[in-house]
Order: sequence, then structure tokens, then C-alpha cells
Amino acid sequence: MYIKHKKEPAYSIVNKIGGVRATARVLDIAPSAVTRWLSASGVIPQRHFGAILDHAKKQKLNIKIDDLLTL
Repeated sequence: MYIKHKKEPAYSIVNKIGGVRATARVLDIAPSAVTRWLSASGVIPQRHFGAILDHAKKQKLNIKIDDLLTL
């Protein structure tokens, strides 16, 4: 999978989930919203943390709360 912009932590999380479209499906949002995370600051809005962590647990993905936070 190729993702043009690589802003962290969004890039790593989106990559682990399976790409922009897969992430958008998991969160029930438009793919363009996910693309904005990658091309802007790399910050994933906190309101999506729960759904991402739930999906990661169900799919046995290595995503933890610390991975979602920016310093």
C-alpha cells in the first residue's frame, strides 16, 4: 500500500489498519477525512480513538493508546 503523505502518528495507524479506505470504513467517515490527517498535522482526532482501539483489539493489530497520541 502506498500512502503519499507520511505524517505521524496518523501514517502508522492508517497503515496498520490497511489504508485510507479501510480506516474510513472502520470509523464510518469519508476517506477524504483520513487523507487530511495524513497531509495536515498527522493528528488523529481523539473522538476516533475508541473505535480504532476496538478495531485493533478485534483484528489483533498492534495499536495502543500511546500510538495514537502526539507529543
